[in-house]
Amino acid sequence: MLHYLWVYICFFFGIFIEGELVFLSAVIAASHGYLNIWLVIIVAIMATITSDLLYFNLGKNRAEKLMNKPKWKTKIESVNIKLEKHRRLFLVSYRFLYGLRIATPLVLGTQNITQITFIKYSIISTVIWVTLFTILGLSFGELILTYLKHIQNIEYYIIGGLLAIAIFFLIFRFVKSRTVI
Repeated sequence: MLHYLWVYICFFFGIFIEGELVFLSAVIAASHGYLNIWLVIIVAIMATITSDLLYFNLGKNRAEKLMNKPKWKTKIESVNIKLEKHRRLFLVSYRFLYGLRIATPLVLGTQNITQITFIKYSIISTVIWVTLFTILGLSFGELILTYLKHIQNIEYYIIGGLLAIAIFFLIFRFVKSRTVI
């Protein structure tokens, strides 16, 4: 029983760091009876909201430092424009903007948004996200596994190719270091 606890703890951190891919994998595992779907859903909700709150509060506490960095100035301006035009829609849908899952709560933390408001929209967004990806995982999980079975034979060629590239690179480095006198 203890090893199942470790699976869910690893799943929590996987969702916290990555998100969609880890969650879809867990849903597919649950659809085949390896995990409990309800625990998967609860852990995904907890990990996602915890991640959002951590980055939101990091943005709140480090707002001055973020505002002075050129990299963040453009993101903050972009979020400001989106918030002014479509505040509620943006707060609910940012989770679905690929590549902005971490940056958006950070930037939102620099805005004039209370933590209670952020939590409310984070919960709504997370429930929509979890529902959508649970349906996708349950619906297409078998198709994904079937597709991966066809790829299984290719993995040996991929691993062999990567090893060949690594060996070639090491030989090239060795020869180059020997020729420089």
